[in-house]
Amino acid sequence: MAVEAVVLGTVLCYLALAGCYAATRCRHARILATGPRRPAVGADDLSPYELGLLAGGQRRLGEVALADLYLSGRAVAHGQGMVTRPWQQERRPPPEAPGPFTRLLDARLPAGRAVPADHLMSAASRSDAATAALWRLRRLGLLVAPERMRRVTLVRNGAWGLQALIGAAGVAFAAAAAVVAMMSPREPVGVVFVLLVLVLLGYPFLLHLTRRLVGGVRGAVLAALVVTALATPAAHAPRELVAALGLLVGWFALYAAYLLTGGRLGWRTRAGDRVLADAWSCLERAAVAADRGAAGDAALRATALLGFRGLRRRPGRGRCVGAQRCPGIALVRSFAAACGRGVGGPEGALADGFPGIAAGAGWRRVGGRTPAAGRHRPHGE
Repeated sequence: MAVEAVVLGTVLCYLALAGCYAATRCRHARILATGPRRPAVGADDLSPYELGLLAGGQRRLGEVALADLYLSGRAVAHGQGMVTRPWQQERRPPPEAPGPFTRLLDARLPAGRAVPADHLMSAASRSDAATAALWRLRRLGLLVAPERMRRVTLVRNGAWGLQALIGAAGVAFAAAAAVVAMMSPREPVGVVFVLLVLVLLGYPFLLHLTRRLVGGVRGAVLAALVVTALATPAAHAPRELVAALGLLVGWFALYAAYLLTGGRLGWRTRAGDRVLADAWSCLERAAVAADRGAAGDAALRATALLGFRGLRRRPGRGRCVGAQRCPGIALVRSFAAACGRGVGGPEGALADGFPGIAAGAGWRRVGGRTPAAGRHRPHGE
């Protein structure tokens, strides 16, 4: 009776969460429908940093800042996920007026010591310059105002948090299932017992492996699903384990519903989407230019649109194939590959009030006015 109650309660919870995902998606669509549809500026009017915020949020801005630091000759990759100063400074003429992000990362990169690339990207994305860039995108009508999205974000994040909590319970149950199956009476005690011991001992490694390959909560739940499936045939009374398998499969069905309803609902307005579409065509045109200055600008804009993960793909795959063969973009591609797969990721979300910036005083009005964001002109290679 207890098993039926747990299954029924979990299924009802799944249905409620699916309804919550659908409702927040509909509300999000209504909010976007009331926003601007035609942009007041073009893609060329945005700096690579602003374009990165618009395309990928906080994480993408950090990647653009790190690529800019590399193109200026102030940093090189040093093993997986690490960045350091070059042993011999390349003889490139430094930019006359480095941007605020370049100055910030240059000050945080000590000589003779490697620093995790994620630390530098996080410092750039949480800086005052990033806050000013976000305010400018909002004033231009390219991002939804945070107060309009606050309730939708709160409800959706709460629903996802509950789903993640259910997944964590499934991860803990999988370990208990392996122990129960191992303790089940059987004659003779032999190969099955040894295999279950190996499964239990290898469970932490499987969690680590799925986190690296799949990522996030879904990777841990996948590991729990595998372990539970292996333990079910060896259990003396597999009824509970079969029910747990069904609930874990249902968890992935609910995760599919989360993705189909928009995942992390975006903050871009229809006007912001049109600017991004224009940015792809502008990047193709900039990559054709032969002068060095245009190549450096194209490299930063390619980082803003593709991110390190997209740059690491082969040039023959994905969007903007011709632009990826530009010399400046090729430099950034080699840097992204040297940094390793752990640096960079998919599109990020704006934390709390806005994508990409942590909650705090950064979003308060300064002196009752919105902070101004000056145009940052990227330098050459």
